[in-house]
Amino acid sequence: MPRLALPVLLALAALVAAAGCGKKPPADDAKDRPRIEAEAAEVSGKGATFVEPIMTYWTETFRTRTGEKVRISYDGIGSSAGIEAMTKKLAAFGCSDVPLTRDQLAAARAGGGEVVHVPLVVGAVVPIYNVPGAGADLVFTGELLADIFMGKVSRWNDPRLVALNPGLAAVDAAVKPVVRADGSGTSFIFTDYLSKSSQAFRSEVTASTKPNWPRGAVTAQPKSKGVAGFVAENAGTIGYVDLTDALDGKMTFGAVKNRAGKVMRADAAGITAAAAAAMKVPQDAEPYKLHELTYNLTDAAAADAYPIAGMSFAIVYRSLDGDQAGGAKGRAVVAFLKWATSAEGQELAKARNYATLPEELQKKVADKLAAVEVK
Repeated sequence: MPRLALPVLLALAALVAAAGCGKKPPADDAKDRPRIEAEAAEVSGKGATFVEPIMTYWTETFRTRTGEKVRISYDGIGSSAGIEAMTKKLAAFGCSDVPLTRDQLAAARAGGGEVVHVPLVVGAVVPIYNVPGAGADLVFTGELLADIFMGKVSRWNDPRLVALNPGLAAVDAAVKPVVRADGSGTSFIFTDYLSKSSQAFRSEVTASTKPNWPRGAVTAQPKSKGVAGFVAENAGTIGYVDLTDALDGKMTFGAVKNRAGKVMRADAAGITAAAAAAMKVPQDAEPYKLHELTYNLTDAAAADAYPIAGMSFAIVYRSLDGDQAGGAKGRAVVAFLKWATSAEGQELAKARNYATLPEELQKKVADKLAAVEVK
């Protein structure tokens, strides 16, 4: 393994410290609440990095609320890997920012039957960048981001960028796009938005957890922290991560013009507006139309919607059994997901820069989880 230069190590250490500083779950508050009665169980979940920051809060607080009886470990290995682990029953539940595709659904049915998608939180993906001299207020459009990540905008003083950001006229530097190397729901949310913004992107790259990035146009890094770390250390770069990781890492990120032409910087209000708009329209495109309670939030038709928003889901088998999810473990999974999607769990999500699920959806989730069978 190559040795990293000291500046790189220091930069990565700073990112880790920033991500952890002041972000421990409010366990002391949880101790003052009534205990959640539960059987002793140790449970494993795997999947999306998009939801990993709130999973740290949730799992630690739930452990405290159950009097240390239920210990849930969550490994943010990416949406694609999380779905595979759940499907093969290597984890009690998987998390993804995109519902199971038709092929994934068939594999799940063959491996353990029908599955349930549980909406967890609503969040945002933001374009992070490291451009000395550019300032912290760059503005992008979906079409412009699409061309950047296809390698069609190669300089930061490109006239299209300067038209939106006059200060970039003096920044004569190469644009270096950075993407996820692993199968990623964050990538899906980002590329789904770019596919809606650009016909060329939709044809050449496509919306996917593993997009067909143009060879030689991008640098790939593992997980969100890999993308953030590379952007932090390399001038001229632009990447994408979820809002929580951007804020935890104190990354500079830009605003994006929405469908209504309004410049939107990601925040809870803009994310909530996107969710509210999406829930009003039929979900008639795959993979969303294959499942109940799944919604596509990108490019939402609301004046105040942040355009690169997404919903993260926990995915479990409708019938929980086996070593990973049977008996007490399965009951712990259902209890945890019910609590995480309740008013209390959603309040914690707000503290980690996610938008809460609408109350109507919380009730539907509770009904859906009540139908999960544990053997």
